[in-house]
Parts: sequence; structure tokens; C-alpha cells
Amino acid sequence: MELILFTLITLVVIVAVLASRLNDNSFPFPFDSKKAIFTPAEKNFQNLVEQALGAKYRVLNRVRLSDVVTIRNGVSSRASQTAAKSAETKYLDFVICDRSTMKLLGAIDLVDTQGRGYKIKKDWFVSGSLEAASIPHLRIKVKANYTLEEIRSCIHTRLLGKSAANFAPEPKIKGRIIPAPMVRARNKSVGALTAAAARAQVDQQTPIMPQMSAGQLGGMPASSLSH
Repeated sequence: MELILFTLITLVVIVAVLASRLNDNSFPFPFDSKKAIFTPAEKNFQNLVEQALGAKYRVLNRVRLSDVVTIRNGVSSRASQTAAKSAETKYLDFVICDRSTMKLLGAIDLVDTQGRGYKIKKDWFVSGSLEAASIPHLRIKVKANYTLEEIRSCIHTRLLGKSAANFAPEPKIKGRIIPAPMVRARNKSVGALTAAAARAQVDQQTPIMPQMSAGQLGGMPASSLSH
């Protein structure tokens, strides 16, 4: 009887311990799946950046700082470990790469002044690390009404180092397009032409036939006079 009672008590204790461990916060796998990988702001901004840059570039999301920088040669072991440990915990919101070569071109961080205040303060370690590694870095404030032209201009001029003329969209022209060789550029210093100036300009462009006497005209064959 005592043995049976001891066995029951032991089983109750074991079940209680297992139940407490399952409900304990220190459970080794206290995870659940997220409903979405990106926040709405991240998803909308990435779509906007991909549309603005086109198929030549690839946009990566949430890249660790340690994935884009490396420790220089000649740095002490202690400094290397400290810097590497800090870089492991830092993340970049977006990284832009060349699609064909995957060459790193620059990094972008979003700044959200609403809600929890995401990345409002500039991270000196991230900025300093990217500057030391010569990686262009942009901090862009989250806004709902960005246009493709604004994003394209900002990234190309401040991140990729291109001028606005290199990526400006071609103007949309309605009607007939006159080929450039048919149009002669005028001097900007010249204003409206007067009638006399116009006649003088026509005279300069019209070839002048040499004057010939009646005898010379009579001596020429008839075929050379007809055109």
C-alpha cells in the first residue's frame, strides 16, 4: 500500500514539473509564426524603390551590418571582437545591389517618427562603419505620398552618385517629332529677326549665280539651261 502511494505521489510530482516547464518562459522554443514578414511601411517602401530603380538593381531587406562590412587588417584582437559583436546586432533596412553582379551599391534606413519612433536617432556605429567602409548610406523618413520620381531622384543623386540628366524620363511629345538634323540652333543672344535681317539671312544661304553675257548664254548648249 505504501509503495503504491509513493508511486502515485512520484507520478504527480513528475507531471507537475513537466507542466511547469511547458508553461515556463524559459522554454527553449517559445516561438510562433508571424503574420507578415515585413511591416506595411517596409513593404510599401520596398515596392516603391524596386519600381523606381527598375530591373537593373536588386533591393534586399533587413541585412545585417556584419554582412556588408569586414574587419580591416592590422586591428587588435580585442577591437576586432568588439566591433564584430556590435556589427552582428545592427541591421540595415534596405541594401541596393547590382542585379547581375550583386555588387553592393548603398544602404537605406527608414526613419519612422510615428508609433514607436523607429530609428529616429542616428546610430553613430552604423553610420561610422558604413562611412569607414565607403558605403553610401541614406536615411529616409517614412511618408505615405512619395512619388516614383522623388524616390528615383533621391537614390540616384545621393546614393548612386548620378546626375539627374542620366535618369530623367524622356518627355512625352504629342504629334509629329521633327528630326534634330533638320533644326538649326540659333544663337541665344539673337532676339526676334526683323524683315531686313531675315532677307539678309536668306541671301546668305542662297547661292549667287555668276553674271554671264548674252554671248556666253548663246554659246551654252540648250541641255545645260534646262533643269
